[in-house]
Amino acid sequence: MRPRLRRWLLGLSLGTLAIGALTCGTWSMIRARAGEPTAAMSDTWHEGHRVLDRRGRLLRELTSDLGLRGQPRDLDDIGPRLLAATLVSEDKTFFDHDGLDPQAIARALLQSVRHGRLVSGASTITQQLVKMLDARGQARARGLMDKLFEVARAQNLEEMIGKDEILLAYLNRLPYGHGLTGPETAARNYFGVAPRDLSWAQAAFLAVLPRAPSYLDPYAHPERVLLRQQALLGALRDAGELTDLEHARAVAEPIELRPLTRPFFAPHLVDALRLEGRLSPGTATTTTLDLDLQRDIEGAVRVHLAAIADRGASDAAVLVVDNDTGDVLAYVGSADFHSDEISGQVDMVRARRQPGSTLKPFVYGLAFAAGHHGPELTADVPTTFQEAGGGSYTPENFDRGFEGPIPLREALAGSLNIPAVRLAAELGPAAVLRTLRDLGLRSLDRDADHYGLALALGSGEVELRELAAAYVALARGGESIALRFTTTDPSAAPAQVFTPEVAALVTEALADPLARVRGLHGRGPFALAYPVAVKTGTSSGYRDTWTVGYTRERTIAVWLGNADGSPTARLTGASGAGPLFADVMRRAMADVPQRRPLWEPELLVDVEVCPLSGAPVGPACDERVHRKFSKEHVPKDTCAYHVHVRPDRSAPAGLRCDARGPATAVVFPPEYDEWLAFKTTAGDTPDLHGHRWLPRARVPDCDDRPAAVPLLRVVAPAPGTVFALDQRRDAQTIEVRVELDGSGVDVGPLAFLVDGREVGRSDWPYKLKIAAEPGDHEVLARPADPRLPVRLESTRFSVR
Repeated sequence: MRPRLRRWLLGLSLGTLAIGALTCGTWSMIRARAGEPTAAMSDTWHEGHRVLDRRGRLLRELTSDLGLRGQPRDLDDIGPRLLAATLVSEDKTFFDHDGLDPQAIARALLQSVRHGRLVSGASTITQQLVKMLDARGQARARGLMDKLFEVARAQNLEEMIGKDEILLAYLNRLPYGHGLTGPETAARNYFGVAPRDLSWAQAAFLAVLPRAPSYLDPYAHPERVLLRQQALLGALRDAGELTDLEHARAVAEPIELRPLTRPFFAPHLVDALRLEGRLSPGTATTTTLDLDLQRDIEGAVRVHLAAIADRGASDAAVLVVDNDTGDVLAYVGSADFHSDEISGQVDMVRARRQPGSTLKPFVYGLAFAAGHHGPELTADVPTTFQEAGGGSYTPENFDRGFEGPIPLREALAGSLNIPAVRLAAELGPAAVLRTLRDLGLRSLDRDADHYGLALALGSGEVELRELAAAYVALARGGESIALRFTTTDPSAAPAQVFTPEVAALVTEALADPLARVRGLHGRGPFALAYPVAVKTGTSSGYRDTWTVGYTRERTIAVWLGNADGSPTARLTGASGAGPLFADVMRRAMADVPQRRPLWEPELLVDVEVCPLSGAPVGPACDERVHRKFSKEHVPKDTCAYHVHVRPDRSAPAGLRCDARGPATAVVFPPEYDEWLAFKTTAGDTPDLHGHRWLPRARVPDCDDRPAAVPLLRVVAPAPGTVFALDQRRDAQTIEVRVELDGSGVDVGPLAFLVDGREVGRSDWPYKLKIAAEPGDHEVLARPADPRLPVRLESTRFSVR
């Protein structure tokens, strides 16, 4: 070789090496400057959040701030078919390059030169991932330097993390259209299956969508997608991923897309979890709700409001709670979330409203804990109470009437105001407020003087969910627990607010339909097939109606009214929220396979008492009933209200107490004087047996305590018997039998009374057939001669 040519070749070689070295150096500088995007991999712009019911059914999808619904999954969850289809479609040599594919670049350049335009890209999966990470999945214009930096960052990323991690990050950020990001969301929404369960035809169909999600919209342009799917299936066969038979089957398989749905159940609960920061970490929150129950109760709300459309109530809210766990099984915040007319987006489960009489059970619970008992007589008479600040408070009952002497249990069940305020005055508003807060009513955040004695009548404002939690405590035997709205909510340590005995006493009163009659002038809409403890409430001006109650298994809390606070057309807790409560309770209890008693029987003891005074019967008492007491507070003294008397003109009332007197009177302490003066005008008496009711101070010598006397006991029907009514008849014929507990005592003929009305008489042996209509009944027998000193024991039965 000639020296001149040798020098030229040597110069060319040295120049090539110099250019190569310069290029490598420059590229190293670019890579050093470009950095790597691993920090952006923690960004969750592609992730949505799924809110599920307790069984994993979708209640609602919350999108990311970019409107995306991704649900990241591992490679094993994605499955081999979609992985293979994506790799063949996007980057066949992914596992062989370092983030840059020179062959793909050369191929893309040649195709572009041949066709005079850009035909295909040369971006590797790593480069595409870098672009998504840097732009948060959004399209943006890129210049030459942007593309160079993208390649540099891709190579840097390959040095930082492994191929599998890159591939997984890429797949979970891939857009499949309609906000569906990642294989999990795409496979579930388009085909209703997990990505690993996709067929080859389905996998190829999904794998082509990320190229142009809008252009390849499978609902708007399915033919475009199918054309590319067929091409990809051919490429998969050529790459050895499919056999000829598998390819033929995949090509022939029809593609059936599911309609895209956007569930929107329990919207108020989902919003509450989001607004209060209670969504679980990650991409899914499993709530405690039962979707079937939720939908049924939403329907019941709509039906009930339609039935009372003319009563001025447009909205309702309902909570259903599992008492064993505190799990909220249904959460209805309004009748219609989308209705502006009723302010439907206002969550009435969390709104603060006056609860009316629904707070009374807790006042009574505090009183029972202090030694009072359910059968104990209280005065429902006009009373003025002195407040702590020096003012006075004169409450009235809802119907502006007064029942006079009434047992505490009936005053509670009948929702009378004066007895509740009387107890609150004795206990003190501070103690009442402290107990309510211990039960979870934290919305009562003012001091006791602010609420005063009216707190017993619901003068403060509380949330429906707080009220439900307080009643759950009664259902759990006085044990307060926090409500749980998601399966990740902690199970807080329970707090014993009331003893089980006290809770049982409250429950026993609230569950007795006959105890409601005097106060509510009826039993209300609560004729259920099993015992339910229930309390109604109505706020001032008929603005809010409430019913809250429980079985051992479920607590139901219902509010009904108007979100804007406008009054209803004189709806009460019983007429407004009550019927809806009953329907919800029936539906909620349908899921309970075996019902338990409202309280454990051994918690309370049966004691024979005078139904008026609530004390053990004495010789002058005409009747006796069995009532429940806690073991610690069984009364020892006999009835001091019923007394034997004889005429005495020198006495103020013309009568004097005398154990051998021929007549019986009922004497009352001073708090009844004014009421008695009004009630007994012109010689009238409220007494069932016609005895005079008198102020004790006007009847001398009434301080002696009488002794116990023989007992007349109704032995048939047995207590709690339920008779099935023949549908062809209006009444059920029942034989009533009575035994006399007292040898050698002759009481003569007996009068039989059903629900306080005499229905017949019988000599020995004491039995009588009666006709009982459908409903709950109480039957007792007493001597036809009312002067005879005999104790009485009634029984209760039902006809259904």
